[in-house]
Amino acid sequence: MPPKMWPLAAMTVSMIALAGCQADDPTEASNSGAHRLPEAQASRSHCGAGWSHAEAGPVQVRVRNTDVNAAEVYLADRAGRLYGEIDPLAPGASAVLRSTLSAGTYHLVCSVNDGSPVHGPKVSVTGAAKGVRGVLPVTSADLAPRVIAYQGWIKGKLKVLQAQTRSLSTALRSGDRADARAAWKKANRTWNTMGGAYGAFGDLGDAIAGNSLGLAGGTHDKHWTGLLRIEYGLWHGQSTGSLGAFGKKLERDVGALGKQLETTQFEPIDIVRRAHEITEDTLRETLTGHNDYGAHVELDEALAQLDGTTAVLKFLHPLLAPRYPGLPSVNRWIAKSRKDIRSQHGRTPAASGTRNADQQRVDADLSQLAELLTPVPTILEPRVTQ
Repeated sequence: MPPKMWPLAAMTVSMIALAGCQADDPTEASNSGAHRLPEAQASRSHCGAGWSHAEAGPVQVRVRNTDVNAAEVYLADRAGRLYGEIDPLAPGASAVLRSTLSAGTYHLVCSVNDGSPVHGPKVSVTGAAKGVRGVLPVTSADLAPRVIAYQGWIKGKLKVLQAQTRSLSTALRSGDRADARAAWKKANRTWNTMGGAYGAFGDLGDAIAGNSLGLAGGTHDKHWTGLLRIEYGLWHGQSTGSLGAFGKKLERDVGALGKQLETTQFEPIDIVRRAHEITEDTLRETLTGHNDYGAHVELDEALAQLDGTTAVLKFLHPLLAPRYPGLPSVNRWIAKSRKDIRSQHGRTPAASGTRNADQQRVDADLSQLAELLTPVPTILEPRVTQ
């Protein structure tokens, strides 16, 4: 597949937006007008060779990998701010790096086969046109303390979940369906705040909250366990006694997850990706009823997932705030989404295509929020450019 190219720059809403980046195409230069694009090398020995000048405004340069290994290529200024990226660029391949630059001095940075970055020669950009805002790269060392702090927050939430699953298991054994349903809702809501860490949970995550899709027996499959299995039973007339074994299994799995997290290191890139993906999941799965097994708590789950997004952003805030001017808009849309969801308290989201004006407003809120969060993983993706 062609390499991806991320122009690291502020547009009207997002600092970083995905743009097209194609493999070598001799017709591409003629499409832009008069002359062929300048071409620069990407290699350990000749990084940036072949490109020395550009006019301020929209800039395009074809980058060809003349090394025998894959390369990552960045466009940077003297302060180390990034304005564009091609990643990956295969040996012998080329791609067009695009950005919009103010007058100044820039250079290419080549990281071949994940090796030490090599800085190319200075490129002079002249003219009066105004360029986009560069972004200081984030390193794994920058992210590490933020991710460790978030992991501590998740461990605290997990202790709450452990207590709630014990209460749920007790309620199931007591035979009180109303108490069991109330206990289930509390545990389910806590689980839905923990979305930033789902990738670290592995098989235990599926055991705790996996759905019945793909199981041979569907909702009656003997291997289906966890919160959604208990939800199905509680809201489909199954006796609380018959669900007791699932309650105990849930207790054990949540306890095992606590032990697992004591020795698990969260991947920084997974956490920054989830800052955006949680809201995508809310739109794609939660509000569509994808995982509704009878309790009809999609709106409550959506609120919990907003809490989960807020928690991730809180821990990433020191890195994100100086790099993303759209962050205040993110916070405003989170608040608006919460308000519009709470205004529907007690309602059940309708199926797609039959949603009323209030439900469509929530969909629109979260769609806008997802769009605003799209740049976050790219802005905070750890890079080595020095």
